Amino acid sequence: MLSIYFNRTYATATHVFDLLRDNPDRRQVRILASHVDPDSPVLARADLAFAEPDLTGEHYIEWALDFTARHGVDIFVPRVEQAVIAAARDRFAAAGVAVLAPSAQAIAHFEDKAATYHDAQARGVPVPPFHVVRTGQSLIEAYGRLRTAADRVIMKPVSGVGAAGFRVLTDEPLLLGDVIGPLEPLVGLGPVVNALDRAHEAGTSVPPLLLMPLLPGPEVSVDALSDDGGRTVGSVARSKDGRRRMIVEDERATAIATTLIGAHRLSTLSNTQVRYWQAPGDTEPRPYLLEVNTRISGGLFQTKLAGVNLAWSAVRMALGLEPQLGVPNTGIGYTTGSSVLSSGTVSAEKALRSEHPVP
Repeated sequence: MLSIYFNRTYATATHVFDLLRDNPDRRQVRILASHVDPDSPVLARADLAFAEPDLTGEHYIEWALDFTARHGVDIFVPRVEQAVIAAARDRFAAAGVAVLAPSAQAIAHFEDKAATYHDAQARGVPVPPFHVVRTGQSLIEAYGRLRTAADRVIMKPVSGVGAAGFRVLTDEPLLLGDVIGPLEPLVGLGPVVNALDRAHEAGTSVPPLLLMPLLPGPEVSVDALSDDGGRTVGSVARSKDGRRRMIVEDERATAIATTLIGAHRLSTLSNTQVRYWQAPGDTEPRPYLLEVNTRISGGLFQTKLAGVNLAWSAVRMALGLEPQLGVPNTGIGYTTGSSVLSSGTVSAEKALRSEHPVP
């Protein structure tokens, strides 16, 4: 039986568990998961669930090496401490554990959105106009410049995960609908400027913040699988426009993904997101890079509709086998929803109690 371990990952990974269990090779798979949150859905859907210590760096590596050895892990799919684990892949390999992650250098590069944009721009990849700010004054100046190109401006950390820190800035008074309507990440420019100024006055370190236009066009997300040399061996593009979802054939979006994957030898599973936008000077909308994620995307399970199992092909490659990927089916529309995850709760709780993390 093949043992695959996921550390502290997102709830959407539960769908990836299903992709691995329902693999075309019909190979038996055992899913192990660990988390610091005992109520994480991944613990309910894993075959074996464990409490994870809140460690970082070398301390985490030592714990993970011990954990994977004690539980007979064959493949390690890291989310938390991904770069640190990737840098230690040789130590895991010596213990018979394959790490399903790209190089630490590639991870560090794409974690920095400003560095990603500068590099992509130099390679001819369209990126939206952007500014990096830390002070109230630089925020005001950048906001003014960007407002000449777009109706709305967003702010997010240069290094961030998901929607953490994402805000839509406005220099106009809030309306009643903004206050009692649906929750939006809308924040006044003035209060943000004041917050930055107060932080500097207090000597608090302010992380670099990225400002860019809010791109209104449809989003296309490209899930890709690549080898150690950065050659893309398979990809599926998914479009999102409001509630509409579709598996699409988008050569321009896919070309952006393959260009950046190849340039940085980004291996295994990754996700590149673009948005269509008609910037000043553009004759028509075209895809602009949003970000590149060096991990399994939350929507990877949707690519099963295309008739391919990217997750299992990634596992095969980690085992030294050829991927099993055909030509993806496109033009498939679908919707997504949430579900209740209850199976395995009792066994997960037992496993959590029985696990004793290494100090």
